[in-house]
Amino acid sequence: MKQGMRLWAMAGAVLLLPLLACGERKAQAKTPVPTTQTNEQGCTRQRSIGPQDPFQNPPPLKQACVGPYLLEMPQHLFYSQMGAEFDGSFGLVLQYPGLQPFAPGERMNLKLDVSMRTVAFDYWYIDRIELRQAMRNAYIPIWGDPADPSRTLEGRIAGEPVYGLLPYYADLPSIRAYKARQGIRADARVMDADRHQDWFITRDAAGEVDRLIRCTSREVGGTGVVFRDGLMYRDRGTPYSECRHQFMLPEHSTLVRITYVRLGLKDWQQIEDKARALFFDHLVSPVQRPS
Repeated sequence: MKQGMRLWAMAGAVLLLPLLACGERKAQAKTPVPTTQTNEQGCTRQRSIGPQDPFQNPPPLKQACVGPYLLEMPQHLFYSQMGAEFDGSFGLVLQYPGLQPFAPGERMNLKLDVSMRTVAFDYWYIDRIELRQAMRNAYIPIWGDPADPSRTLEGRIAGEPVYGLLPYYADLPSIRAYKARQGIRADARVMDADRHQDWFITRDAAGEVDRLIRCTSREVGGTGVVFRDGLMYRDRGTPYSECRHQFMLPEHSTLVRITYVRLGLKDWQQIEDKARALFFDHLVSPVQRPS
């Protein structure tokens, strides 16, 4: 008899489980989603809650944090054209060659041509190591073999200044010889020119590298793009080359990284000026301008 009662009790408990789970879900649904987010450096931003419309015009203002610095700008300047991601990470975009914003919603269902003409800006607040060391880590190897000529300035071919930059071209014969000594086959993908980069630098008054631009090797040839009606399109008949541009905002302990088509190397100064303007023109707090 007692055993039968226990079975009935257990059966009743099992039947109640879905109801309990449903009640728990309803309780969770009533929990309000936080409307702000604060990062480790104390910057608090307004979050974008609910469905977002990247086509909204005029675009609403959205917020993002770079370390302790709060930025506020129209949402179509963000990579997603909807503001920062749920975790606070973000990137900004303009289009080359005009360096103007994309139209609201233009980057939805991202097409190859739109992607290719994108100039992408990322801002990294550096507080775990010294900012200068973070910059050095980009051109002085901290892992791997320092004898690899693809990893150092010394292993490259120094050239005459171009566009106000000091070039250090990839020494492809030396790189391939080094790889061959490591047992890598001659037909391996890493032996191809488009897997290697030419470096372009500037130095400050103390001789330190304060700007580094790494571009697809000149040996690839061509630009990979064509122009029609003032817009740049992918030339599918030639290889595509790009640059990754890095510099510092010392007063804000921030490393800026920019990606763009190699054809844009000649306009590196204007692109860098835009990167600074995107930061300083939209800086809300703390208001701190470079001296």
